[in-house]
Amino acid sequence: MKRGLFRTIASVFAVLGIIFIPFPFFITKAQLGFTDLLFGKLISFLSSAIFGKTLSSSKVYSDSFSMYILVLVLLVLSVIAAVLLTRVKNWDRNREKIFSFIYSLAVYYLALQLVKYGADKIFKNQFYLPEPNILYTPLGKLDKDILYWSAMGTSDFYPVFLGVLELLSALLLLIRRTRLLGLLLALGILVNVVAINFGFDISVKLFSLFLLFLTVCSVLPYGQHLKQLLMSSKSNQHTALPYAGRWLNNIFLYTFLKCLAIGLICLEVFYPYSRTGVLNAGKAERPFLHGAYDIKYMVSGTDTISASDSPIKSFFIHKDSYLIFQDQDDQFRDYKLSYRQNDSVLILTDYQLQTSFLRFDFQSSDSTLVLHESYNGQPALLVGKARDWRKFPALKKGFRWTVD
Repeated sequence: MKRGLFRTIASVFAVLGIIFIPFPFFITKAQLGFTDLLFGKLISFLSSAIFGKTLSSSKVYSDSFSMYILVLVLLVLSVIAAVLLTRVKNWDRNREKIFSFIYSLAVYYLALQLVKYGADKIFKNQFYLPEPNILYTPLGKLDKDILYWSAMGTSDFYPVFLGVLELLSALLLLIRRTRLLGLLLALGILVNVVAINFGFDISVKLFSLFLLFLTVCSVLPYGQHLKQLLMSSKSNQHTALPYAGRWLNNIFLYTFLKCLAIGLICLEVFYPYSRTGVLNAGKAERPFLHGAYDIKYMVSGTDTISASDSPIKSFFIHKDSYLIFQDQDDQFRDYKLSYRQNDSVLILTDYQLQTSFLRFDFQSSDSTLVLHESYNGQPALLVGKARDWRKFPALKKGFRWTVD
């Protein structure tokens, strides 16, 4: 009885998590708004009434306080729904078909996530090439998550290797006879992902735990099958594969829905890449003036200030359109950046949504970028010289079999 109740709770929680835990889908953008519509006010109320925390927004995003409350709410709803289902008249007769459908839903959702993250690794959209401002930051001043992400981004081989493993796991999941192998491979991958997220304080902890939960729940029905494989090699008995299409007896409809699901997975994952034509984010076109600039000197009023005495040591144009200043103490200030190229003006927006304007002059002959700003209430010029940041040792290509 208890085992059946826990199984029902886990199944309901899996469905609710798949539906309501937001993920940045390409095909539909409605999930975040739908979750906020149904649970936003409840999340804000529980946060204030129980935890004494007033949320500036109830929208759920990765590892936010609102996401933890959402998961708690979904867990409570799962328990309530499971208890109510056991009292439904025809539940015992139909639950195996329902469990079978939920099992298929969980497996295909896992396949979607594995294909998504695998493709992002292969196309350098996840472990991307470190930006110049990261390369200029002293190692000890980097947060652990950025440090890990940047180290992975310096390698061409390792992210592709991980991506291929994730794609292989997804492919094995989609084939019923190889599903167990795919689940075991996914289990190893996700245990490692969870360990990395906790070890390097990466803000996908809760979502990765949910994916691990789905994987463990999907492996459990193979318990007898695994026991036969590992413990009774001489046995002639063979257990049937769990949930072998029991939820739908119409083979044609089952095949159609399976092909539709695989098609939607491929559309969700690969269409954005086909639309942009960028299959390697590391080689994607960068914005105008992208790069790192060392200060040559600064002019404030009639005074010329040397690079060592300038309050700004370097500045950077980030690929995601940010202007970032680095001071002499290696502290950084960043602004959202847009351009008015017709009159050579940079438009900067800070985190208070205050807008300012900087005129600039760029000399392509020697890659000098001059920013016209103010310093101590006087007009000032920041004269920066572009640096070839791609020659950093961390980005050096090559491979050695020996150390001598």
